[in-house]
Amino acid sequence: MNDFYRPLAELLKNHVSLNLARTKCLTILIIAMVRCRTVNLAVLCNATPCEKANTRSWYRRFQRFISEISIPWRVLPIMLVSMMGLDSVEHWVLCMDRTNWKFGKKHINILYLAISFHGVAIPLFGIF
Repeated sequence: MNDFYRPLAELLKNHVSLNLARTKCLTILIIAMVRCRTVNLAVLCNATPCEKANTRSWYRRFQRFISEISIPWRVLPIMLVSMMGLDSVEHWVLCMDRTNWKFGKKHINILYLAISFHGVAIPLFGIF
């Protein structure tokens, strides 16, 4: 893993209890999602840094990771605050947003709590 991925891998290692291979996979998955701006695994496989591995093997690796790994939801807000460098900020601007989606005939209400950081809301918690 090159130096570009190392800071995110260290952050994940400190907050999520995964072995090294799973931490690397999660790091590569997150970087690929940011680069491609999608969660489509077929697209993400083409954004992986390793040219040695086949895109089908990356696709299967991502599928196994998603099906086998469960990250506790309480870890994510702490990790996001640390990742954004907000743990040293004295005052936070909290935002609450509610959205209603219709999935077929079913209404889905979601309530989010987010931190506003330089005009961008970073979601911390969601209640469905």
